[in-house]
Parts: sequence; C-alpha cells; structure tokens
Amino acid sequence: MASSSEIKITVCGKTDVGQLREHNEDNFLVVDFAHVEKPSPEISLDFLLGEKGALFLVCDGMGGAAAGEVASTMAVESISSAVGSGEPLTRERFARRLRRAIEAANDSIFVQSRDNQNERGMGTTCTAVGLVDATLLIGQIGDSRCYVLRGGHLSQATKDQSLAWQLIEAGAMTLEEAKGFEHANIILQALGVQDKVEVVLSQVSLHRGDVILVCSDGLHGPVSDDEIKQILLDEPDVKKACDRLIGCANAHDGPDNITVVLARFDGEGLPEPGAEEAVAFLAYDPGQDPEDPEPGKGPPSPEQATGEMAPGEELRATASDLSVPGEPAANSPAGKPAATTIAPAQPIPEARSVLAFVLVTLLAALAGALFLVYQRAAIPDRSFERPSFISHGKLASPSATPPAAVHPEMLAAPNRPADAGREP
Repeated sequence: MASSSEIKITVCGKTDVGQLREHNEDNFLVVDFAHVEKPSPEISLDFLLGEKGALFLVCDGMGGAAAGEVASTMAVESISSAVGSGEPLTRERFARRLRRAIEAANDSIFVQSRDNQNERGMGTTCTAVGLVDATLLIGQIGDSRCYVLRGGHLSQATKDQSLAWQLIEAGAMTLEEAKGFEHANIILQALGVQDKVEVVLSQVSLHRGDVILVCSDGLHGPVSDDEIKQILLDEPDVKKACDRLIGCANAHDGPDNITVVLARFDGEGLPEPGAEEAVAFLAYDPGQDPEDPEPGKGPPSPEQATGEMAPGEELRATASDLSVPGEPAANSPAGKPAATTIAPAQPIPEARSVLAFVLVTLLAALAGALFLVYQRAAIPDRSFERPSFISHGKLASPSATPPAAVHPEMLAAPNRPADAGREP
C-alpha cells in the first residue's frame, strides 16, 4: 500500500442559512488530525494525509428554535474529539472508532434532549467521511449525502435513510417520482431522537482526481444531480465550486439551510482511475475487535456475551411531527420539528423473564379452563334416565314411573306430594 503522505487533499467547507430559514441549524467539520483545527463558518485546507487521518462531516440539525443547531454542534464536536483522540489506527480500527464516535454523539444528544425541556426532541443527521489511507470510510445517519465525481460521472456513494429511498429500492417509486413525493422529507434515523442508532458504514476506493462532495438536503433537495455535476466539472477550484453550489441552491429559492464540504484528491499514493471503476454504495463491516471495546466498557464476560442484545438489533423509525407509533419523522418546510422515538426502552432481562413466566402461567390456566368447558359440553346429561333419584328423602323404587315421563320442574319442586303428577 502506498504511504498516506503521498495522498494530497484540497478541501473546503461552507454553510449558508438559505432563503427561507431564520437561522442556520446545519453544521460541518473539516479536520486534518495532524493539525487539528476547530470548524468555522468557512474552512479551506490543502494538506498531505497524515497517519492520524482526516475527517469531513456534515450535520443537518432539526428540532425548531435553536435546538437543531445545538444538536448539530454537539455532534460535530463530539465526533471530532472522539475520532481524533489516541494513536494512529489501521483502517479497520479507524472505522470502528468512527462508528463508536457517532453512537456516543447520539447518546449525548439524546440525554441532553431528554433532560432539557427547551431542547426536547432535537436531533441531527450525520454523514461523516474519514480516511487514513486510500479508502474513504463513510458513516451515515439520516439523509445527508456523499457524492463522488470520477471521470466525468457523478455517483451517490450513500443511501438516504428516508421513506422515499426505501420506496425507490422496493421498486414502488422512481427517482423522478420521488422528487414530487409528498413525504420526501421523512427520514428514518437521526442522532439524538432515539436511545440507539444503527450507523451505516460504507467505503469508496479513491483514485487520483476524485472529487468528494458531502452535503445536506438543502443542496441535493432543490438542486438536481445534473446541475451539481456540471458545476463540479466547470469549476476545479473547490472554494469557488462551494460558492457556486450554494448560489445554485439559493437560486432555487433556498428552502433549507445549505451545507457543502468539497474535497479533491490527488498524489502518487492514489491509482489512476480506470474506465471500469464505477462508484456505487458499498457496505463496509470492520468487525468487532474484542480488544477494541465500546467506550466506557471492558471486553464482555462470557455471561454477557451470551445474554446481551446486539447493538442495532432493533431499528426504530423517528417521528418529528407525529407521536403515533409507527409513523416516521419529517422536516417540515416551516421548520424542522422535534423527532421522537416510537418504542419504549427494552426491559431488563430479569423483568422480561418474570413477565414471560407470568404470561405462560396465565395461558396454561386459560387453556385448562377451556378444556374443562369443552369436555362438559361434549358429555350428554343422562341424569333423567337414571331410575333412582332423591325425592322427599326417599329412594324411589326401580319399578316406579320412569323419570323421563315426569316434567323436570316437577322433579325439582320441593314439598310436592309423592303422587303429584300421577293420573287418578
């Protein structure tokens, strides 16, 4: 593998409030971990990739008022701090650290949203692009996108975690139909609105001359992929290209906050692009190293390893303007309402076991009762056919008139003469 120091990166990030919003809830990060710098309203860097790697991040906050801005700022600061800490890593360990950093950011935002009434329901999307070598690693929550321009072709390297994208993949809707879809802004995941998230990791093998665009839906919503591609082809300077992309979104009425991070890759550490090297979504699984535990946890014991639920086992949708379970959440044009979880927290294993025992016991009792009722109904009542029955304290003779000839009410009536009901 070529040295990472032979990979040259020119990158610029910029965010804009747009034409309709009162304040900007988006946030972004551009950082070379060899020379850590805090994000600012506009950042442009030109550097050689160091062994500690680099990270580009776009977050699209939601929640209304200033809550969305709080969530996106928390995500940027938390993820940057977690990924940039520690010693240089291999690609796999870098990817695991990135995944854990995104999960930890979700935990922090979720707790603050829960404990602060003014920030209740806040959340943010997150698309984080990092690398320590010639492979781009992408961690995603929500619908902020990563594009790759290679050989004159613009390709989307991420999959939107949205209702519209699910319908497209299911064949129920085309890309053209999705543009006019009434619920195109409904997303299925966001940081901070649920206690657990499932970070989707993907990868892109970089080539010389690749241009990477990370952006919020304030760009890819109003601006078509063809318009984005043409701007990137026409403008090789990343800073000027950022300005033009934001200007194009504003020319389309700028209905949302607009954030773009644009990076160009070059150098001897990257191969020349081949005609067959098409870019598409490619999932990446770095595995789980037992010596690389989750933050704040040690390696699991054998008992924990067999009893714990795997992270991401239960995927929950989010809802921003509805509290009905099962309804996903939307960013409304007038503001991005708060998102809420649709499922309660999982009970502890002991409580679940007791509940299961009680339910099984009740079901067994119910089944027994139903069986007895069924058996009683299936056996005919032959009491009136028997020759002996008690009447006035006497045992009737077998030669007596068969009880079948006597009305049942007469048999049961008290204090009636013994010869009652007989003909004279």
